[in-house]
Amino acid sequence: MAARIRVLIVDDQTLVREGFRKLLELEPDFEVVGAAGDGEAAIAAVERLHQAGTSLDVILMDIRMPRMDGIAATKTLKERWPDSHIVILTTFDDTELIHAGLRAGALGYSLKDITAEQLTMTIRTAARGQVLLQPDIASKVFSALAPAAPPRPHTPSPNSTSSSSSASTYIDSTAFIEQLTEREREILMLVARGASNRQIAENIYLTEGTVKNHMSSILGKLGVRDRTQAALHAKELGLA
Repeated sequence: MAARIRVLIVDDQTLVREGFRKLLELEPDFEVVGAAGDGEAAIAAVERLHQAGTSLDVILMDIRMPRMDGIAATKTLKERWPDSHIVILTTFDDTELIHAGLRAGALGYSLKDITAEQLTMTIRTAARGQVLLQPDIASKVFSALAPAAPPRPHTPSPNSTSSSSSASTYIDSTAFIEQLTEREREILMLVARGASNRQIAENIYLTEGTVKNHMSSILGKLGVRDRTQAALHAKELGLA
């Protein structure tokens, strides 16, 4: 029998937590190992599970909660347990919140009006460490990350000590790209399109282990923690 996907539910509404628990327990390959009502309780729950030696595959995280919100909790969890797979599940589709959640380290961002089938698919995808965004959420993410036109040449005045912030951002982004090898750029483009390591390996005729090594190098050069942030960075830089 395949190992079950262990899930922690984090939401400040008891009815929502219990509803998700009952829904997920209908799936034979899911096991709800805990629930928490806010970000601080979520961190404490994850710590208890790790101390008990209980593996945790996916954390479903609400955003608006008392004491500590879901974005702050996601950031803290990723800092303490970098391998955490977190999916933000909320009623808010605000672009700034979506970006904040993904940059904090979440693997996915879904709205609570998704179907049961979409929810279970999202959890299974996150458990594999892959990114899955709803089409409307993905549209908001990628439209906001559409590369802006390069800044016009600017000659600083004699008294100027620095370039404009937009020019600095453009120059820094170019510098990031120049650090990547041709193969790394190719892999990053495929990551930005949602490909898994296995799919990338099959596409460019490498072993999955070699792709993982390239991914580690890419994350280091881009200064990001995971493939979600790398994919967002690729969009920012116009690679996909």
